[in-house]
Amino acid sequence: MNILLNMHPVISIFLLCAVMMRISYVSLKLVRRRFPEDVLKGNHEVGGLIFNAFGLIYAVLVAFVVFATWGEYDDSKKNVDQESIELSDIYHNSKALPEEYRLQVNPLLIAYINDVMNDEWKNLENGEPSVKARESFNRIWTFFTTIDRTKLTNEIAYQETLKHLNDAGERRRTRIFESTNNIPGIIWTVLLFGGVMTIVYTYFFFAKNIVHQFVMTSALTILNTLILYMIVMLDNPFRGYIKIDYSAFQYTLQMLNGGW
Repeated sequence: MNILLNMHPVISIFLLCAVMMRISYVSLKLVRRRFPEDVLKGNHEVGGLIFNAFGLIYAVLVAFVVFATWGEYDDSKKNVDQESIELSDIYHNSKALPEEYRLQVNPLLIAYINDVMNDEWKNLENGEPSVKARESFNRIWTFFTTIDRTKLTNEIAYQETLKHLNDAGERRRTRIFESTNNIPGIIWTVLLFGGVMTIVYTYFFFAKNIVHQFVMTSALTILNTLILYMIVMLDNPFRGYIKIDYSAFQYTLQMLNGGW
């Protein structure tokens, strides 16, 4: 699975479709040898009705799963962007702190962002948080919660900073959770079984020219393969070729370093 996820999508799709088309061709030939023409033609009327009903049910299920995984992938991307925004807001609000505190904020935020990009992002592929990133975030939390509030000149800005810090922590926990929040195994079982049955069902119809039937069967095979591959990619937002990157954190880091 990891190999397919990390390959270029064009290569992965080509390999998957080539294997599935080969299997379809061999299976179609075996069915033709096992069942005579009149038996296969006898399936057309009743089999066609059942195939239409089965295909409709499967299409509805696939559409639901695609919609759900696409939405979750988009939510994961927005969550990452929002986490970086919360860190930016912490930096901006910290400018209202006394100088002795203000000068300590930047190094703490920079250290945390570097740990997220260089350590935690790799761990997200396995759904695991980074100890270094957690410790860096805890240092930020400890710093802000141990400030001597009698020295503050802007209590409102301080409270806003704590709110953004709390939100950043929540966004981080959500990011880690979403890296393991995959489609349940039972749904994958139904999707794979339904996809295979949809393709196998077409073998039991008869077209005089087997090449024509193979082309039609291959079209259905390729379509099912592409849809299932897309679901796999969307279901792993922090793994694979289209995984969510940390560019939002890079922009925030650039700002903290005075880049803009």
